[in-house]
Amino acid sequence: MKILFPKLKKKGTAGLLLFTGALIFLFGMMLAEFTYVNYNMANNYISDLGNFTHPVPAIIFNASIITFGAMAVCAGLLLRTALDRGLAILIILAGAGGIGVGVFNEGTILPIHYISALTVFIGGCIAIYRSAKVLYTRPVSYIFLIMAGIVVFFMSIMIFNMVPGSHIHFGIGVGGMERMVVFPTIFWVLVTGIYLVAQAQINETGSARLEV
Repeated sequence: MKILFPKLKKKGTAGLLLFTGALIFLFGMMLAEFTYVNYNMANNYISDLGNFTHPVPAIIFNASIITFGAMAVCAGLLLRTALDRGLAILIILAGAGGIGVGVFNEGTILPIHYISALTVFIGGCIAIYRSAKVLYTRPVSYIFLIMAGIVVFFMSIMIFNMVPGSHIHFGIGVGGMERMVVFPTIFWVLVTGIYLVAQAQINETGSARLEV
């Protein structure tokens, strides 16, 4: 795959794509929430923002998550040979899931939408765990292992809540539960993006490997 920023090499370019994509998604999601009439972060799912019953927030949200997903796929392709193949594949899968969430939004084919969302959640969670093994050193690796555990816990509760009559929300609602899965994952993407860019910058100047 052609490198857009030669001085950053493959890892640095991938990091820049991940960081930029995550920022685009975060700002897009917030802007969609602001323009969605009577949207409630506790009672509404994040995917409600992509339903074209509210056209303006839907356009903003779907465009932002598709962009994020596409940038993550590109980053994963760059990282296949530059970092770790397993981590790269997980990033590609999560990115493809993000594209699927936006293309098959809540108002279209729901089974594909749910499978895409689950791909994002599971791929992102395993990617956090994998990065703690192959990318980060202690104590940061411990932080991400704990974060992966938090994501698994809330994702498991969300899946359990699909059983009729199950309503475990810990007082934060369905939207709050979903954000406890999404926000740690986005935080990891932002940090990892910065980390990869920093590594590329240090290696470019001939300094020692960045240890965090």
